[in-house]
Amino acid sequence: MTGPDQHDENAVEAQAAQWFARLKSLPVSRETLQAFFEWQRDETHAAAFAAVERLWSRAGDLGDRPAIVAATHAAVARKARRRWRGLAWPTHPALAALAVLLLVLLGIGATYWVMRPGANDYMTKVGQRSVVALVDGSRMSLDTDTRIVTRFNAQERRVVLTHGQAYFTVAHDTARPFRVEADGAEVVATGTQFAVRRDGVGVDVTLVEGSVRVTAQGTAPTTLRPGQRLVLRPDQTAVVQMVDTKAATAWRQGRIVLDGWTLARALSEVNRYTTQPVRLEATRFAEARLSGTFDAGDIEGFVAAATALLPLTAERDADGSVRLVDRAPQEKSS
Repeated sequence: MTGPDQHDENAVEAQAAQWFARLKSLPVSRETLQAFFEWQRDETHAAAFAAVERLWSRAGDLGDRPAIVAATHAAVARKARRRWRGLAWPTHPALAALAVLLLVLLGIGATYWVMRPGANDYMTKVGQRSVVALVDGSRMSLDTDTRIVTRFNAQERRVVLTHGQAYFTVAHDTARPFRVEADGAEVVATGTQFAVRRDGVGVDVTLVEGSVRVTAQGTAPTTLRPGQRLVLRPDQTAVVQMVDTKAATAWRQGRIVLDGWTLARALSEVNRYTTQPVRLEATRFAEARLSGTFDAGDIEGFVAAATALLPLTAERDADGSVRLVDRAPQEKSS
């Protein structure tokens, strides 16, 4: 995605919009990711891409950015014409920009909701991701197999994460704290960006920007700084860890980043994105360490990497699930 002058403002914005649409369209190949990372090394490119990502909360600004609108519209024009034939295209720049965003999401199979009175229950199925624009200007990104219930009133903004993982970009409002509940823990923010995960193990809160205060049963309130994660587990002392926030929230771009993870942990994460799980029968390799970046839902890619790095063989069952078995017994028998 290059042009005669990669630093021409309109050209760079167009490239950023094209990359945004491409990375949101799964699956994304390793070659595409490598090309994107190479393109993003340029500070001008990185800034343009960040501006496109802020599209969610700044749709009105895109009225002054025709290159973004044009490039994004072009990226989905074929599907847009099929899905929206017969509908008038908005003439107001801000509405046109928002319409482009909606078309991008519809064209790639993601989901975008705008909160309406009575519409306060949001869910994703296994393998899906969604973005929710709330009436106060805040935004939620929902990962695979996630359910959220919102309750807003004049005094507070309350969100309940019943299961799954979500990323919150909170609109500043000191008069109405933004509260996220998850399995007895409560995260309070006024204007910030953070992620909360609730699964069968416990609750994790990762702060990307700003500040949040977390309270949980049996623990003292904890105030997090950017780059910190609070790990809450039943019957265990709460732990604050330093994390790479880009890696920790890579799921928003449909990627899983493994940084020295055990195979058992990696499998647990990979299986969140599929209805045909990978099972480890060669349990002696459960603690083996893996590193790498994979597309969420790319089971074949993960299995190929695991069997290349470890003495494992993949066996596929009739239901489509995969078993990782020890290669050693097979080698001995042959």
